[in-house]
Amino acid sequence: MTIKLLSKCGDTLIQSAQKAFGKNNSKIPKYLYHITTKSNYNSMLESGVIKTSKDVSPMSNLNGVFMFDMKNFAKRWSNTWVDYGEPGQKYNIGSVLLGKNSLIQQGADKSSELVLLRFPTNKFDVKNLSIRIQDTNKASYRPNGENAIFQRLHTRRKDAIEYIYSNNINISDAEKIGELRLDLKTEADVLKYITEKHFDTLLKLLKDQPEANCIKAIEKANIKPKFIVDV
Repeated sequence: MTIKLLSKCGDTLIQSAQKAFGKNNSKIPKYLYHITTKSNYNSMLESGVIKTSKDVSPMSNLNGVFMFDMKNFAKRWSNTWVDYGEPGQKYNIGSVLLGKNSLIQQGADKSSELVLLRFPTNKFDVKNLSIRIQDTNKASYRPNGENAIFQRLHTRRKDAIEYIYSNNINISDAEKIGELRLDLKTEADVLKYITEKHFDTLLKLLKDQPEANCIKAIEKANIKPKFIVDV
């Protein structure tokens, strides 16, 4: 059955749902990624699953495992800044994702240990996968997300995209590909960290992984930054 997908801006009709959910669906990235703390990762190993969690945004009812596509993260998240109206303070949303995990982690040793997980999307039931763009000012922003088949549309629009899987994920379907201890010992350290772009953090997390070459190429491309004014 064909589902007609029409955006507010009058985009043409796109693929049928049957094709979008096909076995070799090229619309969904081959891999998705999840960043977490080392303590959370150890809990995942113990329970055998990566459990869904409630979205922290009061605007949404989303519950799921929140992930990203590495290429989109490097090109869009890492080049998008949010201005909350504080003089001289603009926050990089890619660094915010890494920095918030540092704040969650801080324990007795005041260290920040991150773990990066990679998921092959052929393990997912894509009918349970949705996406959400990060620019809340756009007319196309959906606080509760939208079907993942819109991914290609938002990629063309150069949006920063997150992916949400509505079910628990077996830890056996995840591969740990990176671990990094950040030297963020205080809240002030984290606040400074999130005002800067951090390709260096991505490259350290992706040491000896093929994705690192993509990150290096994107860093050299010097993509024009995008600024969002929080209203």
